[in-house]
Amino acid sequence: MKEKELREAADCALCGKKIGASGLPLFWRVTIERHGVKLDAVERQQGLTMMLGGHAEIAMAMGADEEMTIPMMDPVTITICEECGTKDTCVAMMAEAGAHAVEIKKP
Repeated sequence: MKEKELREAADCALCGKKIGASGLPLFWRVTIERHGVKLDAVERQQGLTMMLGGHAEIAMAMGADEEMTIPMMDPVTITICEECGTKDTCVAMMAEAGAHAVEIKKP
């Protein structure tokens, strides 16, 4: 990371403290994506697999190789301080904190 990027990522998205507040100069950069499964695509692929006698590898080679998921949100990259990174955390909570941080930084 260059200085400008480090300064932009200096606050923990969960507790709001500076990344060095724990006494350790370590932190996490976490990118969160949320996807939904496209059931129709999965069903088509499963049908092809069944037609080919259960051989999933052959079905993958012969199938349309279509997207099996759809993004449900834009990816969010957040900073987590070392202290928060060693606690039990909820991914949905981190995504919400990251989305909130992105809203704050928008001009």
